[in-house]
Amino acid sequence: MPSLRVPAMLKYYLDDQTEIRLEGQTVGDVLRELAVQYPKIESHIFDPKGKVRRHINIFVNAENVRDLQGLGTAVGENDVVKILPSVTGG
Repeated sequence: MPSLRVPAMLKYYLDDQTEIRLEGQTVGDVLRELAVQYPKIESHIFDPKGKVRRHINIFVNAENVRDLQGLGTAVGENDVVKILPSVTGG
């Protein structure tokens, strides 16, 4: 079962956790399971059409899924899926 990590700014939506284990064979499966178990985070990850928001970066271990197979990227039991929102400012 892969692990999913979020930055501290999102842990509120995961009952104050920054790492959880979720079922799934792909990144998309893991994110859908996340939304089922923690529905408060869904709108922060997905847009109204169900796509990952543009400012959300998803990594499997150290690889951005945009450089892999997107939400279809396979994950194994020891993989870590990371959700990292883009931060801007000036």
